[in-house]
Amino acid sequence: MKPQLELTKDQKEFLKENIDIFDDLSELTRRLFGRDDLDGRSREGRAVRAYLAQQELDYSTRHIDKKEDIELSEPQKEFLRNNSAPGVSSVELAKLCFSDNSIKNLSKEFWAVHNFITEEGLDVFTEETGLSVKYSPPKADSKVLKKINDFVGVEISEDKMTVQYKRCIESLRKFLCAPRFLQVIETYTSLEDRDLFEAEFVRATWDKPDLSTDEINLYINVCMDYIQLKRIQSAMNKLNRMFDEAEDQQDLTVRLAELLKTKSEEYNQCEKRMESLISKLQGDRSKRIQNNVEKNASILNLVQLFQEEEERLIMVKMAEMQKKSISDEADQFEKMPEWKARVLGIKKTDVI
Repeated sequence: MKPQLELTKDQKEFLKENIDIFDDLSELTRRLFGRDDLDGRSREGRAVRAYLAQQELDYSTRHIDKKEDIELSEPQKEFLRNNSAPGVSSVELAKLCFSDNSIKNLSKEFWAVHNFITEEGLDVFTEETGLSVKYSPPKADSKVLKKINDFVGVEISEDKMTVQYKRCIESLRKFLCAPRFLQVIETYTSLEDRDLFEAEFVRATWDKPDLSTDEINLYINVCMDYIQLKRIQSAMNKLNRMFDEAEDQQDLTVRLAELLKTKSEEYNQCEKRMESLISKLQGDRSKRIQNNVEKNASILNLVQLFQEEEERLIMVKMAEMQKKSISDEADQFEKMPEWKARVLGIKKTDVI
């Protein structure tokens, strides 16, 4: 622990001269040291306090009375029981409950509402929770293929798989193990949200094995926006039902209308952000593919086919069959008397 700060002679004189002007301890400390971040609890403030006490000089401290905890009335409790739902936050409910749009997070009103809905079990989602379930990315190609078939709606057979499909499956398996993908999917406590996030990611990336790391991160952002849209829509549906039920309560309908407007703006911003990201991703990838096709389309496909053992064996077999066919044709020519005669340069007139 640092030793108590010793005031200089000039500082002590300053305090004696200004104690009648600035009798507040924090204000005296700030002016003495020329720092606005100090108060009576700081090391400098404690030094000022000790000197004033030693000199028996009176001073005051600013004491803010603690705000009493708020007790909800029965009508407020009934309102919360009827209107609490996933997607509607505690601070939004507090604003409606207390008819005060200035209520902030962590305020007394916020905690009164938050604690009540927690104690009543009103914040428990009806959907299955994923808090205790750790996401495990698929390791086997067969499991990756099943996700593609389930989420995309295609029917790819494991027995009759092309080289391109194999490449797509291998790439998707790596995408699903990406650190940011795993970090984001673990943040969703709802299994429904987690499944939707994974499904949209698979649908967007499974047939794009050439994606860069930056593009994968952008697709993750797009899928996060899908979940956000779902949540905003759920909250809007709940607010609309509350609005319909509060026809005779003018103050409440006004506040609900303001919340609906805010949610609608959030929804539109999220949609625009998604459209911008998707447009960028499609445009950048389209240009890259076009450049690659123009450079080495034919030779690249040939090399990729030859790298696969199965395709390589087929190509070797085709070459052997072609070679045998040429050999058989040569044998036929060799047996033909007319062919021999032409090779030897003997014409019909020479024979006669």
